Amino acid sequence: MKKLVKIITGILGFIMLMPGLAKFREPFKTFIYKHLTLISFPLPELMQYVVKFSEIGVGLAMLFLAFKGNSISRPVREKLFYLGNLTIFLMMIVAVYTHLHPDVPADVLPMGFKPPIMPISYIILVIVNVLLFRKSTNS
Repeated sequence: MKKLVKIITGILGFIMLMPGLAKFREPFKTFIYKHLTLISFPLPELMQYVVKFSEIGVGLAMLFLAFKGNSISRPVREKLFYLGNLTIFLMMIVAVYTHLHPDVPADVLPMGFKPPIMPISYIILVIVNVLLFRKSTNS
């Protein structure tokens, strides 16, 4: 992987891992449950753990790719890269929906404001990362 792709992949890994870990502590522990309940997500008691462990797992996978990705075979590295980026993209689509949902108050959202600036910026970062990765693998 090219240096810029490694840097962006590492950033994405970090920005997924840290919130995933934070969701095990208050007030974020309560916030994630409230998000899922307010947007009528099925089984919020179970899904809060799926969200937490998914964020931690994809964060660790992306960090692994950034630092040790060249130590695994190219087909596995590419599959892990695309799977990680797709997972982050889908999580951020749900985050945008949560931010825009009228029943979710700003005080339970990250940074305490409704505009989905963070999730949209992460989506853009994922798209840039994938485009740069594809460009580097095609050349």
